[in-house]
Order: sequence, then C-alpha cells, then structure tokens
Amino acid sequence: MKISQLLISVLVLLLSGAAIMYSADQQKVMEAVTTTHGAGQQVDASSATGLRKLNQELDAERGTVASERAEAVKAVEATRVEMRDSAIKRDEMQSTLKLHKEELKGVRAEVKAMKATVAKLSKEYRAELEKLKIPGKVEVPDSEDFTAVVDAIKTVVDEQSKSKEETSAQLAEIQTLRTAKTEELAKEKVELARLTAINDKFFTDYTKNDDEYPLLAVDARWKFVVFNAGKESGLVPGDATPVLVKRGGVVITPVRIIAVSNGMVVAEYDPKKLMPGVRPELGDRAFRVKPLGN
Repeated sequence: MKISQLLISVLVLLLSGAAIMYSADQQKVMEAVTTTHGAGQQVDASSATGLRKLNQELDAERGTVASERAEAVKAVEATRVEMRDSAIKRDEMQSTLKLHKEELKGVRAEVKAMKATVAKLSKEYRAELEKLKIPGKVEVPDSEDFTAVVDAIKTVVDEQSKSKEETSAQLAEIQTLRTAKTEELAKEKVELARLTAINDKFFTDYTKNDDEYPLLAVDARWKFVVFNAGKESGLVPGDATPVLVKRGGVVITPVRIIAVSNGMVVAEYDPKKLMPGVRPELGDRAFRVKPLGN
C-alpha cells in the first residue's frame, strides 16, 4: 500500500513539474515579446518570424519534457504491473502450498487406513487358526458280545479314519487359507512400507520449504549470488527448483541455480527482473518458490 502511494506521488510530481515548465515557457514568450517590441506596440512580420521561431524552440523543449514525463509514467506503470504479477505469483504459491497440505493429509489418511486393514487381517488369521478342533475319543460299549465289540472297534476305526480325513481336509484348507492370508499380509506390509516411505519423504521435503539461506556473496558485475543450503537441501541446477531472494518480507528478484557443490549454491539473476532501485546484498535471504515432492 505504501509503494502504491509513493508511485501516485511520483506521478503527481511529474505532472505538476510539466505544468510548471509549461507556465515558465509561456512567461518566457511574454517576456521576449515585451523586451523586443515593448508593451502595447504592433508586432511586424520579422518580429512575428522571431516569435514563431521562439515558439518552435519552446515547443521542442516541451516535447522533450513530455517525452521524459511519458517515460517516467511508463516506468511507474511497469513497476505497478510487476507488483501485480508478484502478488499473483504469491497467491499461486499459497494455493499450491494449500494443495500440498491437502495431499499430505490424504496420504496420512491412507496410511492410517492401511494400518487398520493389516490389524484386521491379523485378527481374522488368528480366528481361523482357532477353528481347528481335534476330535474326542469314541466310547466302546460295555457289552461282552464279541460281535458288538468288533462292531464298536470298527466304528472307532471308521470314525477315526473319517475324523482324520476331515482333519486333514480342514488342515489343508487352513494351510491354504494361511498361505493366502500370509501372502496378502505380505503384500499389505509392502504397500504399507511404500506409503510410509512416500509419506516420510514428502514430509521431509515439505519441511525443507521453510528453510531460508542468507546470501554469503554477491557479485553485481557478473550478476550472481552464493549461499549455503546444506548437502541435503534437494536443490539442483536448472529450473527444477526455482529460488527467490527477499529482503525482510519483500521479494526483490528470482534467481536461477547454475551450480551446487557440497551444499554451496551459485545462482544468477536477471537485472531486468530486479525491483527498481534495489539489487541483492549480503544478508538477503534465498528460499524455495514451491514445495518439493509434488
């Protein structure tokens, strides 16, 4: 808001200066006429020619002033447009940050749901194992009849055989179920590990976007700055990780990373993109434009 008021004040001063210069020009014309011909005298042809020449010179001077004023107005307008673009970029970055926060929230919800699924499968697996029952003994009749005893023994053998077959079938079914559940559990664990790794990496990368790096060196002649971001910063040369330089809370210029070595970062800036009247200095801070991991 203060910068906008300053721009308006500069424009008003320029217009006022132009008006003053125009009034001064008119005063010069009147003085020239009065000095040459005197007040109240008739102006002849040669005097009129001199007056026209003087007016032409003054018109040329006014044209120069008007051109300078137009350039100043154009510069003010360019600054206003750049400020508007900076505000738009800031809003876009805030929207992107909000989007990534929502994505992080979704990943955490998926991890929580996956953990609940693994716990449920483990419970079902234990319940299936508890269904395996060992048959009890078959009682032999008290009768002394040989045939009845043989029949009872045969019944015991048949029941034991049948029980063994049922038990074997149940065991095979349980074993198949156990194998299937084990494979399913293994897949769920792999998926959980994958999502956990994604979550951890995203969170680690996301927290790095709050990092700011003070400028350690500035070269105005070659238009580059140097700062130390650390070996684990994730910054790389090129346009993959764009960086801004700010002073206080105001962005003064974007920079493009051209080299990274052992955490030391060298970045160049375009003088055309600098805030008018400002250039990078020691103590200014560099920070990432958008979050990593998107």
